Amino acid sequence: MSTTTFAPIPVGTVLNKDIILTHTPTALPKGIVTIHYPARLEAMALDPSKVAEREDRIYEAGQIDLTVSIYKHVTIRIIQGEGEIIISNSTPRQALVRHAAEVMKQTLGFKQSIAIKMSEDLSLRHCGLGSSSGSIAAVASAINELFSRPLSPAAISQLCAQNHGEEIDNDTNHIIPVQCLGGSVVSGNYDGGLLVLAGRAIPIFTMNIPSTLSVVVGIPNDFTHPDSSQLMQQEAENMDGFIETGEMYAQTIAYALVHSVLPELAHGSLKACKELVYQYRWNMGSIRNCSFVLPRINDIAETLRKYQHDPDIALFSLSSVGPGFFALTVNPEKVTEDFEALNMQTITTRVHNGTYAIGDYYNETK
Repeated sequence: MSTTTFAPIPVGTVLNKDIILTHTPTALPKGIVTIHYPARLEAMALDPSKVAEREDRIYEAGQIDLTVSIYKHVTIRIIQGEGEIIISNSTPRQALVRHAAEVMKQTLGFKQSIAIKMSEDLSLRHCGLGSSSGSIAAVASAINELFSRPLSPAAISQLCAQNHGEEIDNDTNHIIPVQCLGGSVVSGNYDGGLLVLAGRAIPIFTMNIPSTLSVVVGIPNDFTHPDSSQLMQQEAENMDGFIETGEMYAQTIAYALVHSVLPELAHGSLKACKELVYQYRWNMGSIRNCSFVLPRINDIAETLRKYQHDPDIALFSLSSVGPGFFALTVNPEKVTEDFEALNMQTITTRVHNGTYAIGDYYNETK
């Protein structure tokens, strides 16, 4: 039996400090920046046995992700004073936003006071869409941008992945430290709509996805969004399944990735990637392992098996541990109809083929 545990820590605790700056942080002349940060969908982990909790916070599972056009909008400006972090009342995910800001303050060593405002296109928690890791990555990336990017994409990916946490209901002073493979921070800091990550949140391949393809996300309507402490405890209790799948199939996955998936991706084909994701999720036990989140995802998955031989579907999967599913498709209307028939809320969007965007969105921080 796995002994994975998740104990709360104070917001702003830096668990891994081994980060190198490329240059001295220097604030932008205007003292303000706004970024629009995309979301990630995780198609699969490359070795799920490597997601078990580690004291050093370094996770070597790897993953395949899509970056999608569902954004968090973050404005950060320098204000009078020294060392204060002021977060607007309207900003969601306050504990995660403050955690990201405090970690960046300690890492960069800036002395200025800053004001933060964040809004989000979609407010769904613990659905497999990277909402928590995306909040941390978005705020950290905006602060990095404000101070002229002293952290390289690799460094900020390491920092966010190794200092990740989940919020606790009715407690803005603590978070639950949780393993993180780095998909959200990599998706916003590296080009490409599809990204293959090795261990330690290092992208080894990226590619753009054609604009002819849409992404449909489905979230089961009967999912009740439990508190992260409850969800993480359930994950800990089910960690043996992840370890067993990894130990049994990691070498098979690695061989297919190197000799089939990556060569075909290099030529612009998603066919081998679709096959590997399907085998991992549907036939190697991944969806069963994730069903602690919502047992009904097993039934949903069985209904969606037909997509493996559907030429309209370029890629489909459970995202992260779910319960959200997604499909990359030329026929979003068909997928939407299928998802809604399975009692799922649907969101239709596009792949985002770049890094976060710098924009002019700004409302006065209060």
